[in-house]
Amino acid sequence: MNVRDFLDVRVICETGSLRRAAVVLGVTQPTLSNRIAHLEDQLGAPLFDRSHGQSRPTDLALFIARRAETMADEAGRLAEEVKRLASGKGGLVRIGVSPVPSRVVFPDLLISIADRFPNISLDVLSAPTTQLADDLIARKLDMIICPAMEGDHPEIASELLLDTDIIVVARPGHPLCTDPPATIAGLFKYPIALPIAEKHYLDTVKRDYGIDIENLPGRILCSDPSMLASVLQKSDRLFGAAPRFYFSPEIDAGLLCIVATPVPLRHFLFLHWNRDAFPLPAIVGVQEAIRLAFASRRSTHGAAV
Repeated sequence: MNVRDFLDVRVICETGSLRRAAVVLGVTQPTLSNRIAHLEDQLGAPLFDRSHGQSRPTDLALFIARRAETMADEAGRLAEEVKRLASGKGGLVRIGVSPVPSRVVFPDLLISIADRFPNISLDVLSAPTTQLADDLIARKLDMIICPAMEGDHPEIASELLLDTDIIVVARPGHPLCTDPPATIAGLFKYPIALPIAEKHYLDTVKRDYGIDIENLPGRILCSDPSMLASVLQKSDRLFGAAPRFYFSPEIDAGLLCIVATPVPLRHFLFLHWNRDAFPLPAIVGVQEAIRLAFASRRSTHGAAV
């Protein structure tokens, strides 16, 4: 079987009959009928119910048609990519990144990609992991950088890029800095300010420590890193929690301090992409640049950065 066989199935599903599909494909009806019969023999299962003068697709045929549509779309994109490369214009790569790494990790990464591949255009979306996952599965994005995706997605390949601590921070002089709590419950005597929190972490804290962060009084969620850091610097009550790199500029400047806390949470960043996507040159190049950029961070700062 080959790509043409799958495209045959797709056209028959779309037109509703072998006769109309043969016209669209530019072949005779007997030729198309023989091709489908041969494919059914190879698969060992029927693809169409040919009774009553129609060709009603089975569930298997509908599955093949959906995948063939994706293949046709990507083949068209491959053709456009080749044209761009041949003309010296490079390619377009669509990247999604979750909010937390978009502040510190991603700007340097964009510079690295631009330096290595000046002819590649990047279309970047920052959004929560759930939205990024949906867009990746729908082929609206070529790859995403975010924590682990929820659920089982056998069509998605994943590669660990970063493993780092989640830290607790507050302004210098905050009671949590001068008198660190012995338990996690001691933290929540004070209200928390967070970046957009991933569901995985909310569920972990609720399951392991009995703290329902989503319903805490006085809780603040802020997707703007600079604004969140500013809020924490001005408050004698709020504390924040995020991966170590998220607040590193303020910690280095002495504007926020790390609270000694018994919370042993880790933050994992993955590179996710569709397993069966065409290996377009621009996409392969950007993936390699991402791997090198994170490998450099690990070798410079250790496993936790």
